[in-house]
Amino acid sequence: MKMFEEPPRRKKRKRAFMDYVMLGIFVLVFGGLGIMLITVGTREMFIQQRVMANAVEVEAEVLSAGVTESKSLDTDQRLLRDNSTKSYVPEVRFAYTVGGVRYESDLLYPTVIVTGYASRESALEEIREYTAGARVRAYADVAEPQRGFLRLTNSANPQWFIVAGVLALVFLAILWRFL
Repeated sequence: MKMFEEPPRRKKRKRAFMDYVMLGIFVLVFGGLGIMLITVGTREMFIQQRVMANAVEVEAEVLSAGVTESKSLDTDQRLLRDNSTKSYVPEVRFAYTVGGVRYESDLLYPTVIVTGYASRESALEEIREYTAGARVRAYADVAEPQRGFLRLTNSANPQWFIVAGVLALVFLAILWRFL
C-alpha cells in the first residue's frame, strides 16, 4: 500500500489556433511595452547626461506656470462608485535665447519624461519659484538649444523607465514558463 498516492493528472487541453494567436498578441504587446520602456529610458538617460555635460547657463523669462490635472477613466459603472485616479503635472513654459535665436521650452529637468504628483499641492510646490514674467536661470546645450531646461539636476525618471521595462520582460518570462 502506498503511503501517498499521486492525484490523477489532468489531461492537458489541446490548444486551438486562436489560443496561439491570442498568446502571440499578448507576448507582442507586453514584450513590446517592455522593450519600448527600456529603449526610451536608455535614450533619455544618455541624452540627459550629454545635455547636462554641455549645458550653458542662459537667462530665461517664465511665460506661464501651472499644474495640469489628468484623470484616468472611470471603469466602474456602478452607481456611486468611481475608480478613476487623478495625477498632477507641474508645467513651466519659458523663453530664452541661444546664439541670437529665441527658443521656448517646458522642461523642468533635462529629460522629456515628466513626473506626476498625487496632489495639486505637491505639484505646485515643485514650481513655486516660477511665476509668469519672472527672469530665471535656465540651461541649454548649444548643440541642441531647443531642449532648454530649468534645473541642472539629473532626473531619475529615465532609470525608472528602464526598471519598469525590465520588470515587464521578467514578468513575461515568468509567465511564459507556465504557458
